[in-house]
Amino acid sequence: RAQVVVFPGGEQHMSVETLMRLWQACLDDGLERGSTRAALGGGVVSDFTGFAAATYMRGCSWVAFPTTLLAMVDSSVGGKTGVDLAAGKNLVGAFHQPRMVWIDPEFLTTLSPDQFRQGMAEVIKTAVIGDEALWDFLEGHTDAVRRCEPEALAHMISACCRFKAAVVEADEKESGRRRILNFGHTFGHAIEKVSNYEIPHG
Repeated sequence: RAQVVVFPGGEQHMSVETLMRLWQACLDDGLERGSTRAALGGGVVSDFTGFAAATYMRGCSWVAFPTTLLAMVDSSVGGKTGVDLAAGKNLVGAFHQPRMVWIDPEFLTTLSPDQFRQGMAEVIKTAVIGDEALWDFLEGHTDAVRRCEPEALAHMISACCRFKAAVVEADEKESGRRRILNFGHTFGHAIEKVSNYEIPHG
């Protein structure tokens, strides 16, 4: 059986208070260590669900169903989970890998142009930091990507996931090489924080 917990989207809700609601819902629904949590949504949902799974009963399994481009090419790979504190983003968290990630580009047809562009910023960043073939693909298939053609999206997302997975496999806990994946995020997160999350880091 499945129990559904819904909470508001957006970074402003990525708080310990919301996490407490999620923990309590797990308890109220009788979830145990052997139960699996499923994250259906964007990056905030996967960060939350993953961290709740990492900490509830000292660790449970979880799976991810990312529905935004940013989540598909960023937070779905690598097992970084956590919540924000008033002092800043991602100050509390854990490395807790999902058992499975299921990506369906069809979800991207539901995004606003602004949300899609936020994800594209991460795609372009991936190409810039080390995937020349992806850069060439983006230059040659710009219109197809803009039109959300399934084959173009599938190729682009797969390339991003393969690149990031290789980096994470070599340095899961971010002691060296994996830091390159933070390229751009440091400034983006700072802008996001000082704007009270009105300007997303994408």
